[in-house]
Amino acid sequence: MADLILYLAAMIAQTLKENKKVIFFLLRFLSVFGGFSLLYAVWIKSYGLEADPFTWFVGYNLQWVLGMDSLRLYPIEGYAAIGLDYLGSNSVSLFEGCNGIAVFILFFAFVFAFKGRWSDLIWFVPLGLVVIHLFNLARLSALIFLAQQGNDEVFHFMHKYLFSLVIYAGVFLMWVFWVRLALKRNKQQPNENHA
Repeated sequence: MADLILYLAAMIAQTLKENKKVIFFLLRFLSVFGGFSLLYAVWIKSYGLEADPFTWFVGYNLQWVLGMDSLRLYPIEGYAAIGLDYLGSNSVSLFEGCNGIAVFILFFAFVFAFKGRWSDLIWFVPLGLVVIHLFNLARLSALIFLAQQGNDEVFHFMHKYLFSLVIYAGVFLMWVFWVRLALKRNKQQPNENHA
């Protein structure tokens, strides 16, 4: 039994040694993702049954996209959500899960965990967050238009599956770009400070 334990310990130690970069990436990713997700959850909880300021910010951005006269925002009593009244009819409700922050956190956690240059991180993260926000505004605008059509099955499919796929595919493509950029820069200047 002691031999088996020693053998397993040696195998684990060897595996950890061989995969040190992957393990450190996962630890960095999980730490950043978990930490920011926890902070976000505490922040959201602090608003109770009121929509948080960023969800209102997204709503105001939708008003700018769809027209101030076309879209009316109002708090929904008893829910942490905003009602969106488009062209005189209640189209959809905007909850904190719709504001994009969870996707921001996922995007940032990966980019931070996959070591790149700080100088690239400083411009790439804000650019990525803006791209995600614009994708989300387009998604929400399309959902408002779909809600106006009154086809619940199509609305549900687009909301739950297709638009989520599009946003996460966009995030994935930005990650691929980041990995290629980081690997290219790391080969060019191996001694520069990394994120």
